[in-house]
Amino acid sequence: MIYKIKPNDNLTKIAKKFNSTVELIMAFNPEIKNQNHIYVNQIIKIPNLEDLPGEIIINETLNASYFINRAKSAIGKGIKYKLGSGGMKPELILPTTDKQCDCSGFICWVFKISRKTDIPFYQKFGGWIFTDSMEADIKSMSGIFNKIETPEIGCIVVYGAGNKIGHVGIVSEVKSGKMTKVIHCSSGNNKKFGDAIQETSSAVFNRPDILWGRFTDLI
Repeated sequence: MIYKIKPNDNLTKIAKKFNSTVELIMAFNPEIKNQNHIYVNQIIKIPNLEDLPGEIIINETLNASYFINRAKSAIGKGIKYKLGSGGMKPELILPTTDKQCDCSGFICWVFKISRKTDIPFYQKFGGWIFTDSMEADIKSMSGIFNKIETPEIGCIVVYGAGNKIGHVGIVSEVKSGKMTKVIHCSSGNNKKFGDAIQETSSAVFNRPDILWGRFTDLI
């Protein structure tokens, strides 16, 4: 079907409304190079999952693996930790242009979202995606991360700043229903490995206030 972009629309919202996915919409609209770069009155094609061959739907279920592989591709690239850096250009092959990144910037890049966004939920945070706003997103169930009660591969794990600095990563391993490995960008990784982005045990997230969130584009 043909759809005209309305004020406050974003591809995640449109995909959900029409039982599609952001990746399929972008595939059917090659002029859209970045999911955050759409404009009011733009005409796009909306593919519906029910109208597509089964093998395409099967491929879409691999989104979690895609994001995990994308996260792993940034390991060992000599990226240093710097609060407030990275994640501004999700179309790049690395999360930063200057070898500096923080946890939120890394996660935004992994999920191909700019940390400065026009996604409606985040406007109450000045349009910025960071640990506190992601935590609020999960709690609200109205943003781009849906709250889940148990961890799964490809979900995010996050805790807000409170009186200190929050943290977020992507879960890369789950055993017997428990999160065991996480890929994340941190100052601790920077000090220990000389590289801020690492896949480590989930120990750094072993605290009672963590939340798990499934990216809404995952099937």
